[in-house]
Amino acid sequence: MRMTRFESVKSFLEGLVVGGGGDAVYRVVLCALLFCFLSLRFPYLFDLVSFAPFLVFAILPLFLSLFLSRLLDGSLVAFFSAFVPSGTPVWIAPFVCMAETLSYLVRPVVLVIRPFVNLSMGAMGGYVLGLLVFRFSWAIFFLFFLFFYEVFVAVVHWFIVCNILSFSEDH
Repeated sequence: MRMTRFESVKSFLEGLVVGGGGDAVYRVVLCALLFCFLSLRFPYLFDLVSFAPFLVFAILPLFLSLFLSRLLDGSLVAFFSAFVPSGTPVWIAPFVCMAETLSYLVRPVVLVIRPFVNLSMGAMGGYVLGLLVFRFSWAIFFLFFLFFYEVFVAVVHWFIVCNILSFSEDH
């Protein structure tokens, strides 16, 4: 059986999206998030007012579902004991648990703020460079470079979101 390019890209993306217990909805939402991150790199598709609520409504339900599944599948003691790595000395375990709990509580904020700030700054930088093209024709080379750089940044942020959500499921 011969594998097409689309099937190979699809299997590559499915291999990157780990976690969620193999849930198809989880994978579809993360692939849609990748598509949205990449589509923001094209002119006239970026809207600062609608991008922030999109991130909140796309990423926070994923995090909350992973949080609730961890909390409801086991006991409260098992949930907090996962915050303390094995081999931690007993006298430092409460502090490690508090630090890991704080890290767990800050995680959804980081999942929303980091892509918002970085992708917004990239879009605004592209806008400014686009204005420079009208005055200096050589600026189009920087604009071309910035486009591919921003595509790379969008893929990296999608990868970070996938990994943090996968880490949230395990820890």
